Formats: sequence, C-alpha cells, structure tokens
Amino acid sequence: MAKVTLGGRTYDVEVKGDKVVVDGLEFAVTVKDDGAYKTVNAGGVNYRVAMPPAAARDSGMTVQVDYRPFTVEYEGRLGGGAAPREARAAAGAGGGPRPGVKGGVTAQIAGKVVKVMVKAGDAVKQGDILLILEAMKMENEIKSPADGVVQEVVVSEGSRVAEGETMVVVG
Repeated sequence: MAKVTLGGRTYDVEVKGDKVVVDGLEFAVTVKDDGAYKTVNAGGVNYRVAMPPAAARDSGMTVQVDYRPFTVEYEGRLGGGAAPREARAAAGAGGGPRPGVKGGVTAQIAGKVVKVMVKAGDAVKQGDILLILEAMKMENEIKSPADGVVQEVVVSEGSRVAEGETMVVVG
C-alpha cells in the first residue's frame, strides 16, 4: 500500500496484478504502448499517459494524463511490481475519473468547468444545478441526479475534465 499524491490530492493505492485499488475502489487496468505515450484503461476509461524517461521516474515526477500535467509523489510501496508504473500513475489521476463512486456526478463529455454552484455540505434537490460545464463552445448545466447533500466537489472553476470524470459527489 502506498500514499500517492497526484495533482495535490492524496490517495491510498495498492497494485494487485492487473488491478489497482484506489481509496478502496478496485479498477481493472490494462496498458497499451503507443510509442511516445501509453494508453491506460482503468475501470473501462481510456487515458493517454505520457511519462518521463525511465531514468527520471521517481517521486516528484511529472506525468501527462490526457495532455494535462500532474505531479506524482508517493510514499511506500505501490505493489508487487506486476502492473506497469504507467498504470499506477493513471489509476488515481488527479481527481480524475473515479468510476463506481456512489453518488458521483460525472462529465458526459470532456470540457472546462466554468462555474461551480455548490460546495460540500450544501443540501440539493434533484434537478438543482451543481455546475456549468463548457464543452464544444456550449455551456451545459450539470444537475443533481437526486435529492441529497453535496459530499465533495472534486473540480474547481477553470479545471478541465475528461469524459467520465467524477466532478461532484452527492449523497
């Protein structure tokens, strides 16, 4: 088990062969070498991951996930070495996609967060606007799928999100 900090967020990560456990959620992971970058499929979502040369890989390195740079720091052992380091880095990608998060509201299309309308602790009703996501030059209202309380706002104004990325958690 290791503590991995990616883009300022810390996760508990454990590599178990072709699976990665991130904060208790298990993801099947495959890695395809596409030359200058790797295509990492974690939990059914593809990521384009560019790594520094092998000699420069260590805690504090910068990786690019879907063209966005992230600083990766870790403490402890990431696993038995069965899964490639690229898969380990992508599995917790920056608040990025977290399939299977109960109450997670995900981006249906890649875009930029223009405005966040809620904060953790806010009570929301089904249909309340959580945030505005700009995609393909259109502003999209992202609404709460159910009544509840905002548990976590994963994104911030100005951040870019990939399709499938968890943006807000409502419980």
